[in-house]
Amino acid sequence: MSTKTELLRMLDQNFGGWVSGEALANSLGISRAAVNKASNSLKKAGYKILSRPSQGYKLLERIDLMTEEAIGSRITDPCRLKVFDSIGSTNSYAKALPIGEEPVVIVANEQTEGRGRLGRTFVSPKGTGLYISIAFRPEFELGKTPYITMATALAVCHAIDSVCGKQPKIKWVNDLFLNGKKICGILTEAQTNLETGRIDSLVIGIGINCYPAKFPKELKDIAGSIADEQDEFSRSALAGAVIQNIFDMLKEFPNHNFLPEYRRRCFILGKNITVHQLSGGKPIKARALDVDDSGGLVVEYMEGFRLREIETLTTGEVSVRE
Repeated sequence: MSTKTELLRMLDQNFGGWVSGEALANSLGISRAAVNKASNSLKKAGYKILSRPSQGYKLLERIDLMTEEAIGSRITDPCRLKVFDSIGSTNSYAKALPIGEEPVVIVANEQTEGRGRLGRTFVSPKGTGLYISIAFRPEFELGKTPYITMATALAVCHAIDSVCGKQPKIKWVNDLFLNGKKICGILTEAQTNLETGRIDSLVIGIGINCYPAKFPKELKDIAGSIADEQDEFSRSALAGAVIQNIFDMLKEFPNHNFLPEYRRRCFILGKNITVHQLSGGKPIKARALDVDDSGGLVVEYMEGFRLREIETLTTGEVSVRE
């Protein structure tokens, strides 16, 4: 992390209180002049920092700035972090970068070419959402990637719980809902080596609707947001919590201990649903029974020649029937 990021982290940890220049210099391993230089740079970026010769430095206001310093100060694991005001697609950008030992994290305030599952457009308006991609070199085989999407959904839920005070639910396999509306989508993409059969890199893409936005007509009754008003919480704090939660999850992976909580959060279990076939066939009415230990959705069909047949879905899409 940069000196500015580490300085901001220390000031944030002591928010509202004074931290002496000497203490900051000793902790950061730099001179007091370097501390002052980093502080002035943060002030120019918009941070309200008060400095006094006899007292040191104080962070006066937690501003929701989408900067590498603001987000990075909330991440404890090493990573290559890049923050953009606007970008085509965070996933596309991340996939084009070389992946080394440290994960690459891309965060954007807006996406102009956001992508969702099955090639759909993911509407990503400026100033109201949070768009994150984490690219890394996994140590597990391709067959374990469905668990990544499920574990990521829980990691994002926990971040929203802690930062926003809200408790979203999960629609199998990768959508988060709050008050009956979708607030988050997750897209996991793998780049594989055909010769070795291993994954060269895995990219987790996360799009979160933070504040109310003007969505297209077809999404107006489907898409919601975490907060009812702008700036109810810090998007940079939420971004940092999401990223760190995912890093913590990856340390435990491929442990499946998260499945019981995933089931509790999965609001479609026990409900009537519609199964949309990827082959383009007619949607089928069904009832969602369970999520099995492999992450598949166990359903019982409620119509047609498959009436009363039970199947475990590992791919596809479902919607809730009213």
